[in-house]
Amino acid sequence: MEKIIDKKQCCGCTACMTICPKDAISFKQDNEGFYMPTIEQEKCVNCGQCKRICPVLNTQVNDSINKCYVGYNKNSKERINASSGSIFSLLANYVLENRGIVVGAAFDEKNHLKHIAIENKCDLEPLRKSKYLQSDLTNIFKYIKEQSKMRKVLFVGTPCQVAGIKSIIKDNNNLITIDLVCHGVPSPRLFEKYIKELEITNNEKIIDYDFRDKSTGWDTYSNKVTFQKKEIMESHDKNNYMKLFLSDNALRESCYNCNFKYGNKYSDITLGDFWGVKVYYPEMYNKQGVSAIIINTELGLNIFRKICKNIEYKECRIDEITSGNYSLCNSAQRPNSRSKFFSDIDSLSIEQLCKKYKKKNKSINKLLYRIKKKLKIAK
Repeated sequence: MEKIIDKKQCCGCTACMTICPKDAISFKQDNEGFYMPTIEQEKCVNCGQCKRICPVLNTQVNDSINKCYVGYNKNSKERINASSGSIFSLLANYVLENRGIVVGAAFDEKNHLKHIAIENKCDLEPLRKSKYLQSDLTNIFKYIKEQSKMRKVLFVGTPCQVAGIKSIIKDNNNLITIDLVCHGVPSPRLFEKYIKELEITNNEKIIDYDFRDKSTGWDTYSNKVTFQKKEIMESHDKNNYMKLFLSDNALRESCYNCNFKYGNKYSDITLGDFWGVKVYYPEMYNKQGVSAIIINTELGLNIFRKICKNIEYKECRIDEITSGNYSLCNSAQRPNSRSKFFSDIDSLSIEQLCKKYKKKNKSINKLLYRIKKKLKIAK
């Protein structure tokens, strides 16, 4: 078999690699830095399992119970050290307390982002908070498949990653899945370049990178870089990497036509920031973060009920969530400049790329979107 799916459609979930009976498929970074399947033709027996398992080629319409909540973890210390309202931390603690495992994205010592599995609460910290690039899933689905036969596994990732693991493991209540409201995944190659330039400029190695430091507030969060001897903080709206990420030029091709937006979720629970909280539920607003919680399945509802005593929450409407979360329902728009961006990525610095490609009207677009949503609600 020459290829499994068109490169522009592939989301990089690794389901095909996991299912291949001959280990003929591996994932390698392409010239843009995205993980893509490579087939060893001499091993391939043309069984077709990779095509049958691909969640993009076999996307199904999924029924969802769609119970929606606005809420946050009552523990403010956990909330300040997590994304949004720290609901993931409560779900993870519940699974770990019941001798399960939690699988999520974490940086290694080389600032390489990959999915790892943990069994103890003390190891949970690296899995918390948002990471705005694509994670490496190599071999993790095989591990989850084996572990879910014996105990509970909580998997958290992007909607397409959840679709990938659910294509491998069906009808198993030991697998609990959380997907995150996803704008799209930027190239790891861009982040590697950004980190390298920061280390050269500061003449120090980076030991930690935090995309969502909330010491300046949940809705005014900063990017914090920890070097060996110092820390640097920069508001997210002034950070060059974030500007390039939100310009949409650096996203994976499949992100411009995502199969797994709201109305077609494979996860048990969808989590994100409740950006409209000041408008709809001002009494719930706090500077440590507020979550939008969407329950998609009965399994998700059951586990939510197990942890809800630790959550300050109220039931809400889906339109109240989508009014501030454009990406929940909509794919990113592919800029005409995307191809040129990747041809410039080696020759221009991050600063130069940002000056050339940053999106200048994003705040206006977001404002117009929110106004339109409010007008619809008013009707």
